[in-house]
Amino acid sequence: MKNKGLDYPYKRIGAMFSVAIMFIILGTSISCSGDGEDLAISLEGPVLSVSDFTGNWTATSAIFESIDVPGNRLDIIEEGGSATLTVQANGRFAITINTPGLGLETFSGELGFNGEEYGDRLIVVFDGDARDDYELFNIGFENNVLFLSGITTFDFTGNGTEESAVIDLGMVRS
Repeated sequence: MKNKGLDYPYKRIGAMFSVAIMFIILGTSISCSGDGEDLAISLEGPVLSVSDFTGNWTATSAIFESIDVPGNRLDIIEEGGSATLTVQANGRFAITINTPGLGLETFSGELGFNGEEYGDRLIVVFDGDARDDYELFNIGFENNVLFLSGITTFDFTGNGTEESAVIDLGMVRS
């Protein structure tokens, strides 16, 4: 026969243990749920500000070079194509790339800086991508020419397959 008086404290300890485990699980899930979503994008960078290059830009050079397939390189301007960039004061942007034989594509999103984490590199979050799925670009602005370079993806063949690529853009105000 069980002693009911001794059984009660053990049930109480078991219930308290269960509640403590639930709080630990809840606290862990809350603290991890925002990981990657807290990317702070500022209009002010350590060297440049978005206001420095707000406006319309036309590429004088737009080179994509495949990382996956060495030697696979496309200079869109040299091939007769074009690339334009529009940057708004609030950090919204749209870039349109017209690749001969492949057609016209427009991408938009948000751009800015996070000097604490990425120095003077430009952070780009494309519309439709998660906030933690961003790309980083080197940016320079000299003699009214905007330079952007970095790693992105590009469909070299027009078959819908994106390849990792280095992009190198030189742009003038239009």
